[in-house]
Amino acid sequence: MNDDAGTPSPIAGARSALLYLVGSLLQGLGLLLIQPFAIRVLDGTQWGLVSTAVVTIQVVVVLLSAGLPLAITQRWFATNNGRARSLAMYGFLALGCMIIGLVAAAVIACLPIGGARAVPWTMVLALVSIGLLGTVLGCQAVLRAQDRPVVFVLLSIGSSVVANLVGLAAVTVVGPTATNYLMAYTLAVFATALFAFVVVRPKAPWCVNGVVRESGRIALPLLPHTGALMLLTQGPVLLLAATSGVTTAGQYGAVLIFSTGPLTVLNALNNSWSTRIMSAGEGELRSRLRNVLVEAAVSAVAVGMLASAAATLGSIVLSRDPEMLAPVAQILPLMSLGYAAFLISSNVVYVFHRTAMMAYVTPAALLLAAAAAVVPASKGDLRMVACIHAVSFIVLGLFYWLAIRKVTRGSWPLRIFALALVAHVVQLGLLLLLPATLTAGFIEVGIAMAVVVGCAVLWLKRRSPLIAETAGKGTGN
Repeated sequence: MNDDAGTPSPIAGARSALLYLVGSLLQGLGLLLIQPFAIRVLDGTQWGLVSTAVVTIQVVVVLLSAGLPLAITQRWFATNNGRARSLAMYGFLALGCMIIGLVAAAVIACLPIGGARAVPWTMVLALVSIGLLGTVLGCQAVLRAQDRPVVFVLLSIGSSVVANLVGLAAVTVVGPTATNYLMAYTLAVFATALFAFVVVRPKAPWCVNGVVRESGRIALPLLPHTGALMLLTQGPVLLLAATSGVTTAGQYGAVLIFSTGPLTVLNALNNSWSTRIMSAGEGELRSRLRNVLVEAAVSAVAVGMLASAAATLGSIVLSRDPEMLAPVAQILPLMSLGYAAFLISSNVVYVFHRTAMMAYVTPAALLLAAAAAVVPASKGDLRMVACIHAVSFIVLGLFYWLAIRKVTRGSWPLRIFALALVAHVVQLGLLLLLPATLTAGFIEVGIAMAVVVGCAVLWLKRRSPLIAETAGKGTGN
């Protein structure tokens, strides 16, 4: 690792965005890519154990990291011994996840589950993987600050795609059991974590004064934020299961990819946006923030409109009742713009060290959404639940904009955000009038792709003469 790596330029960050996008998509789709093959090798029970374990790994790792990866990236650019603090915070994350994961695995291994004496190896191995992935997340946070997207992507692929492929190979060659899958998966995660440790060596958190206290101060308030954000994303399925039954919840879950898909793309792009914002000097933060916000608005509306256009086709493939679920799938991507505003705002929150507010701002948005969704969920009204689900992320973005508006005054291109939202709503209104047929689905996707690609080409042509100037001196607005 080159500890003297220079601050990445805006152009380096923009070029890196594509690599971050590819890596994050592959990481998020790891289990989905092997699912068509695994379900033909494993029986229903074994596949259920595998999918539950892998989803548990993803969920618990996010909770344990509790915002520390972004803090690690932000500390790298701090002037007061920032790089040493960043590496020590990386060490805190890696060591903390390892201790929690191994202790939890030991406890689960020793407990009699349901009166049986057999060790529940799938959950034990999942907890070991959770412990190892703290090193991967911490390393990626430093790599993001150094603008080293190739290694970042390799770690993403190793910890997800390769791990799931090795698991699939194990159940095919060794035997069709969930334990074989998880054992191979964990070995692949171990190899990835070892590679991460070699690529970027962490510092012991107690070797840098104040880092243990600082890391705890950051992580603890962010636990409610992280939990609330996950419930905003996945909560409607749980609410529907509790109020209308698992069948209704399963119908909604079948098209939930049309919310999680756009969010995954925006999270990937945020790897570039966060670096550009956090590396900005005091005098250039507002101008660079405005440039990033324009990109975020354009990216969010493009991704959201494409997802809405693909919803009819997707609901035909993913469900048995496209007539009912196509409108639900079309509505869900409307959350993209609000989520983009939240992502950029949260980066600013880290820059100004105001992360404590996240402990109540995100839960407040969750409580409002839950209160609004209870009645329609109890009636099984999936369209209304989808509307509330999408609007909840717009409210989340609005809350965070209100929280930081004073320190970012003049940076927000509000007109662009408003026009983007109107465009998506208009498109959604038109889509809801069309039938949920295969022909209509292909036509909708084709038209949407042509419009988005055409607009992207025009936008890039308009920006290209300004790229050199933007890189050299950060143009203002």
